[in-house]
Amino acid sequence: MTRRLLLAVALLAPAAPRAAAQGAPTQQPGEGRSVPNPEVKIDEHVGAQLPLGLVFRNERNEEVTLGQCVNGKPTILVLAYYRCPMNCTDVLNGLVEALRLFPPGFDAGTAFNVVVVSFDPKETPSLAADKKKFYLAEYGRPGAENGWFFLTGRREPIRELTEAVGFGFTYDRVFKEYDHPSGVTVVTPSGTIARYFYGIKYDGNYRVPGGTTTLRLSLVEASEGKTGSLLDRLILRCYRFDYQSHKYTPNVMLAVRAAGVLTVLTLAAAVVFFKVRERRTAAARAGGSAKPEEGATC
Repeated sequence: MTRRLLLAVALLAPAAPRAAAQGAPTQQPGEGRSVPNPEVKIDEHVGAQLPLGLVFRNERNEEVTLGQCVNGKPTILVLAYYRCPMNCTDVLNGLVEALRLFPPGFDAGTAFNVVVVSFDPKETPSLAADKKKFYLAEYGRPGAENGWFFLTGRREPIRELTEAVGFGFTYDRVFKEYDHPSGVTVVTPSGTIARYFYGIKYDGNYRVPGGTTTLRLSLVEASEGKTGSLLDRLILRCYRFDYQSHKYTPNVMLAVRAAGVLTVLTLAAAVVFFKVRERRTAAARAGGSAKPEEGATC
């Protein structure tokens, strides 16, 4: 009996590892990172000045400064890397979807610029050129090629730019890809950081009444009124940017002030109305008492 039991155990033992291996799921790249990396984050530096003198290479392999790409226009800055298997592509796809919602005339290259900078120093201008060709075709508006830049650069200018933005990322040597946050940054014409938008969708959930999108309104605000419609500028007076929700919400203080002014004007109008009516009544009474009696002679 004992011999038979030992023989059964010996026969089943090699099968156990095989069964475990067959039943175990295959780990995909990017999986197994259950613990968030504290270095992968965005520290908002709203109001900080970007180093516009940093030199990169554009998609034509020409040296350009960051300032030449901003070129005095409100700008959407995207930090990504072109061989990213997922997030960076989602960010750029979401950005294109948002920009296509802008009305005709409010276009990349005219009303604002877009600057995409790879934070992988190993990536090349030819790779940037492929990305530009693809996304310009997806965007589909003429003139965008003059204001939508895809840049690559050396390690040092990349470090300076990402630190200025507060963009933290690391390289995972196990999975051979970068861990990084997702989002875009809105910059003023002078290169000051104005707004941050997180995730991979920048419109739809971010809307204010009238169909104006938050991303577009941020560009109008960053331009200091140099771009955008009259409606956009009126909305900016009635709404304020909420840094918690990253949306434009009704400006409560402005509404309270407006209500106060309206109340004062209403009271003043009421006082004037009653004063005028009182004077007219008094004048009418005075005129009636001075009327000569019938039959009286001089």
